[in-house]
Formats: sequence, structure tokens, C-alpha cells
Amino acid sequence: MSYERKVMLRHSIASIVALALFGLSRLIYSIVISRRFGVEVLGKVNSLISQAFLLAVPLSFFAVALGKYASEFLGRGEMEKIKSISTLGFSFPLAGLVLVPFNFYLAILAVLRALQLTFRSFIYGLHKGEVYAYTMIGAFVLFIGGFLSENYYLPYIGLLSGVAIFGFLYLFRERLFGKPSLETLKPLLRYSSFAFLGTVSGVFLIQAPYFLTEKLASPEAAGIVSASLSAAFLLTYLPQVFQSAIMPLYSYKYGKNEMEYVKRLAEDSTKLLSFIVALAVFILMLVGREILSLLFGFNLGREFYLTLMAVETYIAYNPSIVALNSTKYVKEGTIISLLGAVVSLAAWIFSISSFGEYGAVFGLFLGYLTILTGTLVVANKKLGVSLTSYTQFAVALLLQFTVFLSKTLLLLAFVAYVGIFRKEIKRVFELFKPFRDRGF
Repeated sequence: MSYERKVMLRHSIASIVALALFGLSRLIYSIVISRRFGVEVLGKVNSLISQAFLLAVPLSFFAVALGKYASEFLGRGEMEKIKSISTLGFSFPLAGLVLVPFNFYLAILAVLRALQLTFRSFIYGLHKGEVYAYTMIGAFVLFIGGFLSENYYLPYIGLLSGVAIFGFLYLFRERLFGKPSLETLKPLLRYSSFAFLGTVSGVFLIQAPYFLTEKLASPEAAGIVSASLSAAFLLTYLPQVFQSAIMPLYSYKYGKNEMEYVKRLAEDSTKLLSFIVALAVFILMLVGREILSLLFGFNLGREFYLTLMAVETYIAYNPSIVALNSTKYVKEGTIISLLGAVVSLAAWIFSISSFGEYGAVFGLFLGYLTILTGTLVVANKKLGVSLTSYTQFAVALLLQFTVFLSKTLLLLAFVAYVGIFRKEIKRVFELFKPFRDRGF
């Protein structure tokens, strides 16, 4: 088995464990808070957590660059440079502690989230994804223990502080901190200045619907949005598994100037993810709303369907925009992400106050559709990623709109989708079996 295949396999397994736990944490948290305290409290607490997670992005300024350059330096055997960027990267989030006197929970959650993002990126850059999985398992125990308290925020403080504590113990044990140098600071700053804007845009699109709905509509509407998003965003952890596994390899192969590898991996990942997510969305449209309404203790509306389609759109463009950001086209990827965020913000300002939760998910869908369009064009032009990679996604999305007419039509559309792509589905799965036969 090739080194690249081993890294992808190890990182994928680790990411499934870690991201599944973190993804489930938001859903479990929302269900428990909704059951214990009601939908309005659910909207309020998720609003603050989302603001903290958005604030964590500037505090984790070096996170994405840390993973990229850790992987590149690892490929060159430059361990001292790895230690140097580690010290720089993990020091920056602590600046958020100055906000503690203004809002204790906002500041603490933001700092801990920033440390988690930094550790995750760095450890995957070192091709040690399994360490993050072990860390998340320990942190998840603290998360569950937090529900013993009446404090709304203690479960998340336990989860994120667990990652920080276990992560730092590992870094100190492996002696992965070193003296910062100007030589390593320059590339970190240069890359982060663009990657940061793209990251802010992406996180803004994920977190803003929670708190903007509370501010522009009502806590109750924010609670409904929280329920829909906490369930639908579970699907986004599938591309994050791929992203955690393949982003270091994108950078690793880019360092070796093997751009054909980057192109093929982006295409095959898009096809596989589009198929798996399409199946999941069809199933969730058929039975998901009823099950979630039972779990949360209040009825979800048809906005849940559009939420699923928005998330499906995000997943479709994810492999190609990661390929752009992992190579020399980070500027292009950043501009596309910023454009999507601006489109969503404009839609939210004009629609949430009038349409509540429906306006929130519509704005999210519009922003992701904008990013998909830009990514499709740029990835094709710069990396040669084939436009046909998105065929399965496009057909699935068109067929899924039948859910707004009737579930009978949706079921027929589901059968039609499987029938149309039965040969392509088989071929896609065959692509990801023998990586070594394809030169991976």
C-alpha cells in the first residue's frame, strides 16, 4: 500500500470518529436544551455559541496555513520549521482572553474553539489524524458530563477544553514547540491573509443563520433554524472527513508538482460525495422531518427541505474549492467564498425579518449556490476539473425539488435518480477501491 493511500485511509478513519462526535455534539446539545428549556432558550444559546464560533476564526488566524505548511515541511523533513510554526500558531488564539471581562462565555468558547481548530489543522498536517480522534473521544466524555449541570454552556466548554488540554499534552510530549523565526512567519502570514478571509466566509455562512435569525426575527424562529441546521449540517462532516484526509495530500502533491493527481482527486471526490449525499438527502426528505420533530418536541416546517438542499450544494463544491485553496489558487478560492457570503448576507437582511426561518435557509442556499457556480468555473479553468463531475449533483437537486409538490413524486424521483446513474454509481465506487492501480 502506497504512503498516500495509508495517509488517506488513516485520516479518513480518524476523521469519521472525530467529526462524527463533534457533529453529533451540536445535534445532541440542541435536542437536550430544547427538551429541558424550550425552543426560545435553544435559539438564544445557539445564537451565542455561533457568535463565539465565528469569533474563533480570527483567533485561529494561522490554523489553515499551519496544516498546509506542516505537511509541506514534513515532506521536506524540516522538523525545526514545523516546531517554529507550531509556537506561532498556538499562541495567537490566547489573545481572545482579553474579551473575558466583556462577555465571559463568548470569550471562553471562542478561545477554546480557536485552539481546537488550530490543533486539528496542525495534527492533520503532520499526518497524525488518529491523534485528533483520540483527543476528541476524551473530550466527548467531558461534553456528556456537562449536562449534569444546569449551566447551558458547560457541555461545550467541556468538549472544547478537553481538546485543548489533551492536545497540548500531546504537543508537549512530542516536543513540537520551538523557537519562532521570521523565516517561517512570512509564509504563514502571506498564506493566512487570504485563507483567513475564505475561512471567515465559510464559517459565517454556517454560523450566521443562528444569530441573525434571533436578531432579525425572534428567538423562537432561531430555535427552529437551530433544529434544522443542527441536523442538516451533520451531512457536512462527510466532506470534512475527505477534507481532513486529502487536504494534506493536495499540499503534499502540490509540493511535488503533481497537479494531475490534484485534478483527479478533486473529480473523483466530487462524484463520490455527490452520490452519497444525494442518497442521504432523498431519505431525509422522505422521513427526516417527522423524526426530528419528535426528537425536538416541536414541529419542523418545509424549510427543513431547503436546508438539506443548501447543505448538499455546499458538499458538491467542497472538493474543488479545497483543491484551489491547497495549491496556488487560494486567492481565487477566497474571492469566491467572499462573494457567496455577501450574497447570503444581502438575502438574509431582506428576507429573515419577513419570512423568518424560511428566509434564513433561503439565504444560505443562495450563498452556497453562488460559491458552487464560481468554484465550478475557476476549478475547471485553473485545475482542469471536469464540469461533468457535477452532473450527479445537478440532476439530484432538480429531482429533489419535487418534495415541495408531494412525497409520492419525491419517491418516484428517488427511484429515477438511482436508475439514471446506476452505471455511474458502480463506476464511482470502483474508482475508490484500487488507488494504487490509478497511480495514487
